[in-house]
Amino acid sequence: MKMILIDVLIPRIDESFDFEVDEDITLDDFVKKATDIVESVRNVRFRSKNFGLFSFKKGDFINKTESFCAQGVTTGDRFALI
Repeated sequence: MKMILIDVLIPRIDESFDFEVDEDITLDDFVKKATDIVESVRNVRFRSKNFGLFSFKKGDFINKTESFCAQGVTTGDRFALI
């Protein structure tokens, strides 16, 4: 299991977070973990957790069912959780 560090902008709360994640995680699993963390740290509640993850490197959203590794996500990549 290899861990990667990614930067994620969350426009809904106008903040950016660094996350260390397993490169084999899928977007669905990442969104659940990331939103749970943000909700507890910032004392906010997201009405919906149906987010997409926009890759600034690719200029597009990443696939929800493939692992980050399979999509070429590497340490230092920047995203927006939309």
